[in-house]
Amino acid sequence: MEKIKIEIQQLKHLSDDIREIIHEYCKTNEMSTNGFAVLTGVHPNQMYLFLNKQRGLNLTTIERIAEIIS
Repeated sequence: MEKIKIEIQQLKHLSDDIREIIHEYCKTNEMSTNGFAVLTGVHPNQMYLFLNKQRGLNLTTIERIAEIIS
């Protein structure tokens, strides 16, 4: 797979983009937030807080999620 670089200005929307990707993945795969959290190894409470913009995810966790869903 070819590596695609993101632009500097895209960084400020990174968390929102990741939330959208997670929502779309769950919708496409008919998966609950809890199921997605279990699949990716993230504690369900942490995932709910992230998706509700109440908490962040660290970069290592985001990379692990990307590897699993890509």
